[in-house]
Amino acid sequence: MGQINSTYFRSTSAEEQYQKYRKLASEEARLRNECFSQSQDAYKKKQGKRAKELSLKGKEHARIMAQYNAKAVEIIFAANNGNRSYDEIDLHGLFVKEALEKTESRIEYCKKHNIDHLTVIVGRGNHSQDGIVKLKPAIAELMEKYQLSCTPDKPTIGCLYVEFGNTHQKTDLSFLSFFGIIEDRCVIC
Repeated sequence: MGQINSTYFRSTSAEEQYQKYRKLASEEARLRNECFSQSQDAYKKKQGKRAKELSLKGKEHARIMAQYNAKAVEIIFAANNGNRSYDEIDLHGLFVKEALEKTESRIEYCKKHNIDHLTVIVGRGNHSQDGIVKLKPAIAELMEKYQLSCTPDKPTIGCLYVEFGNTHQKTDLSFLSFFGIIEDRCVIC
C-alpha cells in the first residue's frame, strides 16, 4: 500500500499517528518473519528448544503488529468516517482484510437499523501496490457473498452502491474482468 494522501486527514497529527503505527507494524512484521525464519533453521538443525523460543518470539511480534495495525485502523477510519452518515463508509487507507471487516460490520448495522442502501467508498486504486486494484473487487465479492445488489461507480467513480432491499438480485461482477480477474476469482485470492 502506498503512502496515504494527507487530504484524508483533518489534522497532521492524525496522519502522523497513522503513519507511525503502520511503520511500527511493518517493523514488527519484519521481526516476526525473521524469527520464524530463524526458528525453521533451528528446527532443521535439530535445535528444538531454540526453534520453539524463536517461534514464540515471532508470535509475540505478530501480536504486537496486529495491535499497531488496529491502532492505525482506528485513526484512519475515524478520520475518514467521523462526519459521514451510516449509509456511507470510506475505506481509504485500510488493508483489504481490514476493509472487509469494517464493511461486514457496517452491513450488519444497516440491516439491523433498516437502512436501505450503503455507499462504499473504495477509491480508484491509485495507491494500490503495483497498480493492482484490490479493494474494489474484494468488496464486490463480499456483496456477492451476502447476495446484495451492488452497482460499481455509483454515485461516483471509486464507489460501490449497495442496496439491501434487492437481496435476490444477483450482483453484476462483470466489471471485475477489467481488473484481470478470470473465472470469477479475485486478484487477491
